Amino acid sequence: MESVDTQFLISAGWDIPTPFRMSVSKPGCGLVEIECVQIYRLLPGKRIVMLARDQGEPILVKAFLGRNANRNAAREVRGIEAIAKAGVCTPELLWVAEIPGSGRMLALHFLPDAVSLFHQWDQADNVAEKNEILSSVMQIMSRLHQNGVIQKDIHLANFMLSNDKFHMIDGGGIQQKYSVSASEETSLLNLANFFAQFQAQNDDLVPSALKVYEQARGWTSDALDVSEQRLLKLLAEITRCRKIRKRNHIGKSLRNCTRFVCRSSFRRFMVCERSAYNNELQGLLRHPDRFIADGKLLKNGNSATVALVHLSDRPLVIKRYNIKGILHGARRLFRKSRARVSWSNAWHMEFLGIPALKPVAMIENRIGPFRTSAYLITEYVEGPDALHCLREMADPKGEPEALAQIIQKLSESWISHGDLKATNFLMARYGPVIIDLDAMQEHKNQSTFRRAFRNDLKRFMANWEDYPALSDRFMGLLSELDKRHGKQTDLVRN
Repeated sequence: MESVDTQFLISAGWDIPTPFRMSVSKPGCGLVEIECVQIYRLLPGKRIVMLARDQGEPILVKAFLGRNANRNAAREVRGIEAIAKAGVCTPELLWVAEIPGSGRMLALHFLPDAVSLFHQWDQADNVAEKNEILSSVMQIMSRLHQNGVIQKDIHLANFMLSNDKFHMIDGGGIQQKYSVSASEETSLLNLANFFAQFQAQNDDLVPSALKVYEQARGWTSDALDVSEQRLLKLLAEITRCRKIRKRNHIGKSLRNCTRFVCRSSFRRFMVCERSAYNNELQGLLRHPDRFIADGKLLKNGNSATVALVHLSDRPLVIKRYNIKGILHGARRLFRKSRARVSWSNAWHMEFLGIPALKPVAMIENRIGPFRTSAYLITEYVEGPDALHCLREMADPKGEPEALAQIIQKLSESWISHGDLKATNFLMARYGPVIIDLDAMQEHKNQSTFRRAFRNDLKRFMANWEDYPALSDRFMGLLSELDKRHGKQTDLVRN
């Protein structure tokens, strides 16, 4: 097992091979070697969270690197102490050591059976289980707030279940904001940041969770309107926080970070999911046209060329957005490429929980700030499009309902597709997936959305004109949009 030092860890960036050994000055023991087995989280040159072994015993370590190592480590220690002082379970801090060459290491008790709240939520089968999870979290947050403690970086992964108890982790995001209890305004904002992690359809669970929190804080009142006003204020904050999270989620997909590899130069911009960025895919990204020529052509149009290619580990689809001529090329020079728009819209769909074609990488060819041709590389979805699938089925089961649910979710977020024909839905074995996202648009107000969505619905319903049974079924399903957008039934029928 190779031994590494601080300078290696800083200069290695994202490419740190495990396992490895490193020396630390452990209190009372002098210089000892720690075996680092697995990296959980990495912020290149600054912080590494790892599973390690100290004399054979598993521990969780946080290594802080660089010139701010001491300050960041001290903030982590203060946060851990604040959590414990508030009476909330958190992994025990075992020791703090110096890493020779500008670094500090914190060793924490390792929870081998720990399961994140995100995983628990995913496994919850019903509303009762979800309410139980939220009630536990509300109890934790009420204790923190009661003691003036705020988790600034609050997200689902910061809550772990171990030995049937919820633990809070990440002391670096903890702030002892007050010497007394946090104010109602600050508390509600922190709660909103938590609930904004969930999809909007789960907002129905907020009222009951807030009641648990209110009782734990002792916010009792005989006046019902006080609690109602508090709930309205919280829901408004959740909406605001969710918009911020959405912008950050999409923004991260266009820069170098934990999830994405991003390379930008005068002549080229490339971004790729880091988990897929192996040698073979790098070859594709360097020469996409060569792979298109050797692949199976799915579409060869003036505006786009689409090919299916097979890598050793999986099939992928390359979509090249073509320049149709001099005038078309001149117009595209100053605009976002359609590949970039599709890429961003796909991650927007992921944020909203809407099943869409999953992107893997995106390339823009450039001349400085001017864009020319572009490529979108996506996963391959095996299955027919919705038009051919439903027309061939004598008795569709849940397929129309699944398609209508996607359209419903788009309408709830004021998003128009721009070309909502049935062939832009692929019927995968796990359900329908929406594709061709380059004309998709999120609208600022309801009136512009309604005009665009009217065209979407007309385009979708036109597919079923010769199939009365399917047309009537979709008409009944989509008329439910009346509840949110007023006269939407007229849009379906006309």
